Formats: sequence, structure tokens, C-alpha cells
Amino acid sequence: MADGEFAPLAPATTTVGGHLASLTRPMSRLCPVRIFLLLAPFLYVAYALITPPFQNFDENQHLYRAWQLGTGQLVGERRGHQSGGELPPGLGQATLREIGSVVPQGPREIHRRPLSEMFAANTPIGGGAPPLYYDFYGAVVYSPAGYLPQIAAVGIGEAAGLSVEWTMRIGRLFNVALCILLVLWAIKLLPYGRWPMAIVALSPPMAAGAASFGQDALVNGAGLLLTALGLRIAAEGRWTGARAAATAVAGVAIALAKFVYLPLVALAAFPLPRSTRRRSWLLPPVAIGAVAAALMIGWMRIAAPAIVPTIRPWVPPVPEQVAWVLAHPLDFAVLVGRTYLVELPTAWAGLYAFGDSTVPVIWSAAVPGTAALLAAMAYGDAGAADLTRGRRLWMLLIFAAVALLVATVMFVALATRNSLIILGIQPRYFLPALPLAAIALMRRGEVGPPVMTRIAILLVLASHAAALGAILATFYTL
Repeated sequence: MADGEFAPLAPATTTVGGHLASLTRPMSRLCPVRIFLLLAPFLYVAYALITPPFQNFDENQHLYRAWQLGTGQLVGERRGHQSGGELPPGLGQATLREIGSVVPQGPREIHRRPLSEMFAANTPIGGGAPPLYYDFYGAVVYSPAGYLPQIAAVGIGEAAGLSVEWTMRIGRLFNVALCILLVLWAIKLLPYGRWPMAIVALSPPMAAGAASFGQDALVNGAGLLLTALGLRIAAEGRWTGARAAATAVAGVAIALAKFVYLPLVALAAFPLPRSTRRRSWLLPPVAIGAVAAALMIGWMRIAAPAIVPTIRPWVPPVPEQVAWVLAHPLDFAVLVGRTYLVELPTAWAGLYAFGDSTVPVIWSAAVPGTAALLAAMAYGDAGAADLTRGRRLWMLLIFAAVALLVATVMFVALATRNSLIILGIQPRYFLPALPLAAIALMRRGEVGPPVMTRIAILLVLASHAAALGAILATFYTL
């Protein structure tokens, strides 16, 4: 069988020994599903355990919010220009020990320790002391939908008397399991483009995001699943009840966590299949998008009392920012275009920064990681007959809609109207939609030589070796 031609997975009755034997076959006979299932658990878990607690993006804020939700407090408490809640004192003590500050989005210290003491820090959760008020305005408005694995970890940690650090690690491992299941489902559903999606899913940025205590595991995994569902529905030319329900659940979850990715639910909408009534075909994505948006707006109304009007004094209030965008669409479009033109040349490398702004771009990981994705795209897919120019254009328009929403949110939150560019846009924000763009731009028709996929996998592994090596060198000594 040629590399990239996807034989079906073994049936459920296959023995464990037979399944293990299939994973040891020559690489040319392995499909992307099996490659992902073989490598992802080891790679994802490595980032979850090697990266010290609180050293992923905004991880202290996510811990506080998950803990708040785990104690039944759905809405945060606002005190002046702070917004958060009262939580056990051990959370702050563990944060200070690791990164030196509990200030949201403040500077982060690097606390290096011997490699043999990787798990030495164990801070009691409460110790009978009264709770303290924590400010975590950046996460306090998030809904419970993005924190279900973390809430379960908090419950286990408190019930078992675990330390703050080990409670975080359990939450990370739960997130790893969730992300792997969602991505595995997505790759199996895809009618074409499995290699590009598998390479993105196996990349260091994806593994590090899944291995954090935040919402990236859900958001990234759901983004890939929505991509796969949309392309599968479009390829088959029909909506089934099961796939409509799966799209609805994933769409609602992603809207409640990070609504900028909601356009992904419209992937199957256009181009319209032949001999299909427009109204009946567009009803499912329109209804799903409307319900998801309504639930997101409803949650924001519930969480409104906890929202701080303005975090940065030089940024106008949110209503004024939104009003300016609506009143000056051309000026705003120019600002967004200028931002991406300036940022695009280096944005691809920014995916390979790790920690919480503590491990800068690792070029030795960025170059092979990016090359691996390009190799998978160049390999193509012989089964992509449905990937017409019209569908490619629609896929890229959805990716552009996500990029526009990301820029809009960052403008509203951080930028002034006379800004040259919109600051604060991080490349990791595009991971949930990256496979969509990669599949839209991949080679169609006769596939390339099988060696290209083998090279892509080796490049991914080299990228991980560089990334994990840099993380170890940053946080540990021999």
C-alpha cells in the first residue's frame, strides 16, 4: 500500500497483540491515525510533566478560575479594578515559589532546579488557613465549559490531599487525554488531508498547548474536530443527525471557551452541493452558529458583574472601541491588514516559544517543525477530489474570518485607535484553524513520493527534541 493511502483501522475484535504488531510495520504501511496514536501520548505527556507548574501561558489564572469553578462559584467577584475570588492560600504560595508573582500577566521568573528535583516542590492547598482574594481578571469571565477536566482535577486534589503542583499535573494530564481523543476522532473523520492535520497535531506547539492547565486542549482539539466534521459533511453531501449533534456540541464548547473560532462551524456550508436545496443545506450550520452565539452572549451577561471595564488606562472602554470599529470599518481593515503584513514574516516561528513568555523562540525547533508541515502539504492527497477551487477559497475565507476576529478582540482589549499595528496577537491563537489552511493549500491529485511523509515525521521528532531540550535547559540543571 502506498504511503498515505488509508486502510481502515482494525475492527474492535482485533487482539491487543495484533494492534501492537501493526504499529511495528514499516512506516510506509502506517496511516496518519496510527502514527498520531503511537506518538502523541508520549510527546504530550512529556510536555505536561517536564514543564514546571505555572510555566505555561497564563497558567496561574487558569488554575485560579478552575479552582473557583470547582468550589461552585460560577461568577467571579469584582473589587475595584480587580476581578477574581477567594481561594486557598496554597495556590498563591505555589505561584510565588515558581514564577515570583501572582499579578495577572505580570513578569515571570525562571526558578531553575536540579533535574532530580523536578517534582520536589509540593505546596499544601490550604493547611487550615483562611482563603485569600486573588485577582485573575484575564480568566474570571470564562465559562465552565472550558474547564471540565481541570475541575475534575481540583476535586481529586482536594479529596486526596494532594499538593497544588500535583493537582495541576493531574489537570494537565486530563487535558492531554481530552485533546488526544478529540484529535484522534478528527483525523479518522477527515475525508482527505489527514497528513497535514496529523503533522499539526503532532507539532510541539500543539503538544505544549494540550499539556497546559488552560483551555488550549479543548479549543485546539475542538477546532480540529470542527474542521474534520465540516469537510466530511461536505464530501458526503449530507448532514446526519449524529454529525450535526457533534458539530453543535463542539461549536458550543468552542464558542463558550474562545468564540473567535466559531466560524469553523460554517465549513460545510459552501460551496452548495448539487441537487441540494439551499435552505435545507444551510439550516444546520446557521442554527448551530446562532445557538452557540446566543449561549456565548448569555454567558457574558451572566459574567458581566465580574468584568473590569478597562484594564489598561490608555485603552478606551470596550463599548467605545466596538463603536469605533463599526463606524470606521475601512480604517479598521487597514489597521488589521497592516498588522498581519508586519507580523506574518515571523509569526510562524512564534509558535515555537514555550513557557509563559519564559522560553523564547526555539529556531532549531521552528525550522524543522515548519518544514514538516510543508512536506505534508506538498505530499498531497490522491483522494481530495472534493477539494475544488471553490472549496479551497471558502476554507481560506473561514481562516481569514478567524484571523479577523482574533485581531478585533486584541484591538478592543489592548490597542488605541492611532496604533500602527495591533499588539498582543500570539501565533498560538491560530493553531485551532491551522490544519484548515494547510489542507486548503495542500497538493491535490497524484500524491508525492512516500519518502515525503517519512521525512515529515522525522522532522517533527527533531523539532520535539529541540523544544524539549530547550525547556529542560531553561528550567533545570544537571
